[in-house]
Amino acid sequence: MASSYDNDLRLNEMATGDQSGSWGTVTNTNLELISEALSFGTEGITTNANTHTTTIADGASDPGRSLYLKYTGTLDSTCTITIAPNTISKTWYIENGTSGSQSIIISQGSGANVTIKTGQTKIVYSDGAGSGAAMGEIGTLAVANLAVDTNATVSGNIVVSGTVDGVDLQTLNTAVTANTAKTGITSGQANAITANTAKTGITSGQANAITANTSKTTNATHSGEVTGSGALTIANNVVDEANLKVSNGPTNDYVLTAQSGNTGGLTWAAISAGRSYLSSANTGSGASSYTFSSIPAGVKEVTFWLNSVRSAGSYGIIIQLGTSGGLVTSGYKPNQSGTNQASNLSAPLVNAGVYDEGFGYSMETQTYHGFIAFTRISSSGNTWVMNGQIGSGSNSNLVYNRTLQGVGLKTLGGELTQVRFKTTNNTFTSGTIQMTSSQ
Repeated sequence: MASSYDNDLRLNEMATGDQSGSWGTVTNTNLELISEALSFGTEGITTNANTHTTTIADGASDPGRSLYLKYTGTLDSTCTITIAPNTISKTWYIENGTSGSQSIIISQGSGANVTIKTGQTKIVYSDGAGSGAAMGEIGTLAVANLAVDTNATVSGNIVVSGTVDGVDLQTLNTAVTANTAKTGITSGQANAITANTAKTGITSGQANAITANTSKTTNATHSGEVTGSGALTIANNVVDEANLKVSNGPTNDYVLTAQSGNTGGLTWAAISAGRSYLSSANTGSGASSYTFSSIPAGVKEVTFWLNSVRSAGSYGIIIQLGTSGGLVTSGYKPNQSGTNQASNLSAPLVNAGVYDEGFGYSMETQTYHGFIAFTRISSSGNTWVMNGQIGSGSNSNLVYNRTLQGVGLKTLGGELTQVRFKTTNNTFTSGTIQMTSSQ
């Protein structure tokens, strides 16, 4: 009959007549393995392994047989260690000596497991129940005296039936309860004890700290713009610029705006332009046209102000709108009417078809003043309404003896970017045209 190893230390159990001539060698090996079962052993885990198996060798030296077993290696996650065979019933001191701050889980079968945190050692045991085998750990440990040289970490509660450093905690609690006069402590401490009727949350160390704090500072007194020792008061009920948490520095005439992505959620910003001066043209230079190309995107109103504008002859003035693709020179719908002071008549001076190439005004050889405004009729469209009124006087004075009123409508194929003033068949000889806009 062959040898077997069906025991908890996996020793060679020789059958009758087995190991002839080698009985002494096998026996000596068994004795050495029994000694190993009382020794210290280490076993390395493959780097960053999630699982590991410790199989105690049959009839041969193995660190898994040791009474104190230390696991080493580097881990980046929890590693489950299976002790095999699952029929072994044995006790170990197992130390998690791995690096990487990861726990190890000691298992044998489908039963319970034991978790050991990094740097900790536990006394564990296996029940050897086969496929359903379980691992256990020492639970309640009763000792007569326990000496701790450095620190003791307790994750649960400590129940003390004797004294702590010579002090009976139960007696101390009774004394505190009985001390209704609250002698030996400050009024602040007395109030705290009165409020804490259950006497919970105060350790002996905290009590010592309260006793040592002879200054007993409760409410600090603040001075400056924020004052008070209890409820705080802002001086004059004003928080000035220096006390605000703003993402940028202030600039005169800027306003404070909400910007959720910036520091403090606040940012100083310039006021959005309402009506602003953009540019002007000197119409006394003798040119036949002037183009205003500095119109900002998203503008809702553009107004042109005529000051002493005059052409070389009795010709008209045409205003053309344009986009980034160029000036639009057809398809306008203008109309003009006027009043001549000499005849005291009001009648159309031009009709809608005369100036199809732009909005037009019929001008004689006189000096003109007034305004011509263009208004976008919807926030997202590109249809513009023209409305203007200009007056004229003779060459020698500025008495208005002629008033021209113009209206019109034009839809552009894109954003308004430019406006041109031109004469119908001559040149400008004097005056200026200024442009303003509003968003």
